[in-house]
Amino acid sequence: MMSLLALGMASALSTATPGMQTIRLPVGPGSADYVALHCLAPGSTVARSAPAQGVLFIHGASFPIMLAFGFEFAPGDSWMSYMADRGYLACGLDFLGFGESSRPPAMNAVPHGAPPVDRAPEAARQIALAVDYMRRQRGTARLHLVAHSWGTIPAAAYVAGSPSMVASLTLFGPVVPKPEEHPDKVDFAWWNLSAQARYEQLEFTDVLPPTMHLLEPAVRARWAGQFDASAPPSSKAPNGELRIPAGPLADIVAAEAGSYPYAQDKVTCPIFVVSGDYDTVVDRAGAAAFLARFVASPLKWLVQIDHGTHVMHLEKNRHSLYSSVQAFVTAVEDRTP
Repeated sequence: MMSLLALGMASALSTATPGMQTIRLPVGPGSADYVALHCLAPGSTVARSAPAQGVLFIHGASFPIMLAFGFEFAPGDSWMSYMADRGYLACGLDFLGFGESSRPPAMNAVPHGAPPVDRAPEAARQIALAVDYMRRQRGTARLHLVAHSWGTIPAAAYVAGSPSMVASLTLFGPVVPKPEEHPDKVDFAWWNLSAQARYEQLEFTDVLPPTMHLLEPAVRARWAGQFDASAPPSSKAPNGELRIPAGPLADIVAAEAGSYPYAQDKVTCPIFVVSGDYDTVVDRAGAAAFLARFVASPLKWLVQIDHGTHVMHLEKNRHSLYSSVQAFVTAVEDRTP
């Protein structure tokens, strides 16, 4: 019933990416809230393999899918387009409160003292809606999950609870335990952030050598403006800043303390952990220790790419990231009987 309703609500919205279709998936029967799933069909010039394959991209804690995996550096040049051009159904999910998804009522109320919006278990249920649509309505028999930063937490939680639904899990810049850090408790529903402030964080000037500038020119030129435009005016704070769900912050605090909303030994698919050498969320030792906890995975890859930060998918070495993930996905498919 849910997938049929979603199909009936599908609309080919006018976007900067030709061929991008955005589907609204209701979060539950009778609910006015919905998540937006953006999909690019496989390129027509690529010979499709059987069974049909798809990639579902999962964004991080502060900006939506079309500012991340769907961001166009030039017409037809995004990570989603890269995978579609290689024969995959490429979809990206906006969680509730982000991008083209609806804003839950809590994001229009006073934030302090309210439960954080979009905790990982809730986000994992939203991932399930996207997977169901891709499998049932688009005929995706083999689905690969690619998640970034905070998004790796609900993605792994979904896979742990539904081990037969995905063929592989890529964790790009995952949140790993940091026992030495003691962040404040997150006891608010949402927080404010200006698009310009978030863009300035992407530059990582406090981390990179003074002469190293990694962001792509298109990000410097257009990203902040597109991020600001990604939120409807009704969902912004009075000062014009974007309201961001605080659930991801609460999940990050818990994960850095070593607490995850899933059992890592329940993840039974192949796993790839990939990051840049200037990533401030995970370093090589932390990534290796984190990956080792997935004891039931039959195939585990670990790669660190030089000259990349936590937002390497927006930087000059992004194609090394793209091709590394595709190589992993190909290796998974090659080992499948």
